[in-house]
Amino acid sequence: MSLSKLNKLFFISCLLLIPGSFVKAKTVSFNDKQWDIPTTFAQTTPAVFIRNDFDLLQLTQAAVMGSSLNGLERLFSPETITNIEDITEKINQPAKDASLIIENNKAIQFDPGQNGQALDLYALKNLLLQNSNDIYLPVLVSRPKIALADTNALGIKELVATGQSNFSGSPSNRIHNITVGAARFNGLIIQPGAEFSFNKYLGEVDGDHDFLPELVIKPEGVTPEFGGGLCQVSSTTFRAAMNAGLPITARRNHSFAVQYYAPQGTDATIYPGSSDLKFINNLPSVMLIRTRIEGKKLFFDFFGTKDNRVVTFEGPNQYDKKPDGSMKAIWTRHVTLNNQTTDQTFKSVYLPPAQFHHDTPETLSQTQ
Repeated sequence: MSLSKLNKLFFISCLLLIPGSFVKAKTVSFNDKQWDIPTTFAQTTPAVFIRNDFDLLQLTQAAVMGSSLNGLERLFSPETITNIEDITEKINQPAKDASLIIENNKAIQFDPGQNGQALDLYALKNLLLQNSNDIYLPVLVSRPKIALADTNALGIKELVATGQSNFSGSPSNRIHNITVGAARFNGLIIQPGAEFSFNKYLGEVDGDHDFLPELVIKPEGVTPEFGGGLCQVSSTTFRAAMNAGLPITARRNHSFAVQYYAPQGTDATIYPGSSDLKFINNLPSVMLIRTRIEGKKLFFDFFGTKDNRVVTFEGPNQYDKKPDGSMKAIWTRHVTLNNQTTDQTFKSVYLPPAQFHHDTPETLSQTQ
């Protein structure tokens, strides 16, 4: 029988005996995830005593006081059990060793590894008995034999920051270009103090380098060109750099607001030869970039060594919105490092889409 099935059987048969009356739904959380458990009850069952110190104490007290141990306890409803089983499936994972092989300043093999995790069902039962409606899940953690820090001497030992964006609704050519473009940056190594240039590592953008024609925004209007959609990749990179607190040295917003980059003000347009995204790796270590696509979401993960910097944001806030689709946005970041705070503010001005495209609003929303 698998560990998962044993966990379920153990939980259902031993841990779901809950005294008392109806309990409202409780919110349980772990890291950045959150679930609601409707803690309702089904039928009652006679109280079961097993041989442990607590039950021996009860038996002794009953014998001395002449009281009865008879009683009823209530079982969680199938709905509650199902909710807990679902959460268990999402939390539990085996430990996994990290691996990293670098050739020509790029990781050709990279796996950050992971800790083993198992939801402590007994502790969860006790927490559900308490009055609190907000519970942080008790999770047992085991470390892998090989941690990421053990694989290298470059300081690549932990996840520093992540940027993400959603490209749902993109046409097939745009999805293809996003996939090809993101792969250019996967495994990239950025030295401490070096300036990252998106266009430098992107390289040639044409049919010979596996890109397809898709809509791009140009001063003369919206037109199909090889690589349309690559701004999804640069915008995701920009968000990761912002979250990591890295100094941004070059960034420009799109000419008009595009749905793929909501919230507006967090985008970064690029065009080889004219517009670039640049930032400085001021981490105390080498930085490794990992890219991944999950469904219709693109992620950029920055790995390295964290320092004591604290990154906070104001916004992004959109304002001065007009019926013609024009608007403005502002996004301010505060980075406090070694008791010194550095601020960067990015102001975006988005023009009316009709200045660049005369088709329907539905077509406009699919640009870039």
